[in-house]
Amino acid sequence: MDLVEDRATKRPAAEAAARVVELAREDGVLLSRDGPHDNVLKIKPPLVLNRAEAETALAILDRALTRTSGVTT
Repeated sequence: MDLVEDRATKRPAAEAAARVVELAREDGVLLSRDGPHDNVLKIKPPLVLNRAEAETALAILDRALTRTSGVTT
């Protein structure tokens, strides 16, 4: 997931990506950052993942993105 500060300019949102990774980790979901500007979120689920776990992880990611102001995905 590529986070940008502005959809028109596509300026990378590295600080926002770092915050999302931190917030998700606090809630139990491990993400990492990648890309030349560290603004790409990498989601690496376990090999064994059921629907309920996926929905929980998505809810946590949604909450982290919502709590990080100015994030556009």
